[in-house]
Amino acid sequence: MNKEDKEDIIETLDFDNDTSLEDDTVEMLDFEADKKVSNEIDEMLDFIDLTDQKKESEKQNKEELDDLLKSVNDDKQNKVEITASEKKLDEYVPSIKDFNIKNAKTRKIVKKVMLYVIIVMLIGFEFFINKTGDVLNDLIVYASDNDPIRIVQNDKYGYIDYTGDKIVNPKYSYAEEFVSGYAIVRDASNLPLIIDKGGKVAVNTGTYFSLYRADTDIIASKVTDDGLKYGILNSSLKEKTKFNYDLISYQDGCYSFVNGNTVGLINLDGKEIFTYKLTDSDDKVIDVKTSSVNGNYTKYAVVTVNKTSQIVNLDDGTSVYSPTLNEIVPEENNVFYEVINDDARRYIYVENNEVILEVESYNSLIMPSIEAGVLRAINSNYEYEYISTKTKEQLSDNITEDNSFYGDDIFMYYTYNSRRRKNDIALVKNGEVYKTIEADFEIEKEFHNGFAIVKFSDGKYGYLNEDGNLLNDVHYDEAGQFDSYGEAIAKTSSGYGVINKDNKTIIDFENEEIKMASSLVKQKTASNRNNVFYAVKKDSLFVLYKDNGKKVDNLHYTDIVFDDVYPVVKVATDAKDVLLTTEDLNEIPLTSFNNEYEAHDNYIIVKNEYYNYNGKLIYVDNNKES
Repeated sequence: MNKEDKEDIIETLDFDNDTSLEDDTVEMLDFEADKKVSNEIDEMLDFIDLTDQKKESEKQNKEELDDLLKSVNDDKQNKVEITASEKKLDEYVPSIKDFNIKNAKTRKIVKKVMLYVIIVMLIGFEFFINKTGDVLNDLIVYASDNDPIRIVQNDKYGYIDYTGDKIVNPKYSYAEEFVSGYAIVRDASNLPLIIDKGGKVAVNTGTYFSLYRADTDIIASKVTDDGLKYGILNSSLKEKTKFNYDLISYQDGCYSFVNGNTVGLINLDGKEIFTYKLTDSDDKVIDVKTSSVNGNYTKYAVVTVNKTSQIVNLDDGTSVYSPTLNEIVPEENNVFYEVINDDARRYIYVENNEVILEVESYNSLIMPSIEAGVLRAINSNYEYEYISTKTKEQLSDNITEDNSFYGDDIFMYYTYNSRRRKNDIALVKNGEVYKTIEADFEIEKEFHNGFAIVKFSDGKYGYLNEDGNLLNDVHYDEAGQFDSYGEAIAKTSSGYGVINKDNKTIIDFENEEIKMASSLVKQKTASNRNNVFYAVKKDSLFVLYKDNGKKVDNLHYTDIVFDDVYPVVKVATDAKDVLLTTEDLNEIPLTSFNNEYEAHDNYIIVKNEYYNYNGKLIYVDNNKES
């Protein structure tokens, strides 16, 4: 049986929920199955004596099971799908532990293929596993974590599933991609509704007047006794706020609202955190401009109402800077400046609901790393100053742009040691020096993902950790920065290799070149039974390697490009160019290595063709050029 034939017989199962399995007896489900198959199944189950622990002869049971397998495999018309209610799975392989079979009355709870599993539970024949192993291995049931795929036909939107079967025929005038299991769509009359991943209506037309996506939430409006009012729905379609607002908008990670003569802010938990009372004649407008932050830090924003601006905490609504008629402009990492006049600015840095620094004498102020806690300013003499957020004073008068290094969470600078007549290296975090290193090396690159790159007197390189210690004693010819997964590509005189943050060699140092998957892709696929982390070049050809440093296979490629976000690898050989999905190395054809593609969580678009991660063509968009 070839791969295509196997795909034809793959069937999926659908339980509306898991609660039906909690009772001792389970109601019979009507699957509208083929009568012949159902009769054969009934006869097979009736044959089994559940109270008798004695087994019939292996030969007789094997013959019965062979007949059952044949009858089920011959019937390919019916399809049932599983909806996973709790644990999300990339794929679901039937297992006997998933069932609680207590008596024969439950024998029709599942259809066809899952009866194999029930029989295994009841009989326990090892030969059954051997006989049906291939079938069960190919029986992949895609659970509900695979979102439906949006398609367009004749300017109407619909959805297909991961296998290409239609969930919803193209009939909507608008449809969004699924978010948290739901999608906002509009019917032929342009009225909004919400559907679930099974294509069923979760929120009917007429329930809400308008529906707008706000990240995973939804801003909705509906007619109430007080007229048209707005509210917020969470990702489960539950009310996050009451519907008593005249207007709600989503701006830069928070919600602003208008309610009568009151305007204000709602945080991401749905709580009103800031209000401002206006008069009848005032414009009912609130504007929010957020300072973007690097990392998981509290955000602050400039909130402007009635021509006055102030700086507000977007978590709790605390106003940390008094209202002013002057314009306030947000910079990165909670740095702001107030425009005093055409030639003057007042710079402000905010942290922990406190104005840490407020000064008019600077031409510039930036905060490269909140965790490092060192502000860099350019004063009126156009000289750099490095200010500690802890002491609010300069760290040192001798720090310059050339002898300092901003990392993602640590600041370093050279400080002269007169005793040694050499430079020491000061490490700074949270605005204070926590360690000074009497080093015999120089800083080559700043800290990134826990390590800085240093340069030895012999011109070679090493890695310095945040404790101020070298990762190892090796002097590398080349040293790449560590990724957030904790791995780096380096080179010795013998060639390129890969090491991790624990100083373990993953790929030996004997290669011409190494390419590596992104940290994001590594994190997504680390638990997969197969993954592709590295492309190792030796003898002018690339070979793919897993996370454990073992070869994926013995195939060789002339070129390879990793996708930055999804587990997809573009590879080239002398014979062909393809996309590989790294879970099972399924191929998606390319006419050229230069072909562009568009990857998503559960499908990939090449030109106008949609493929799933099994490499199966599931849809062709005739509205696009091929």
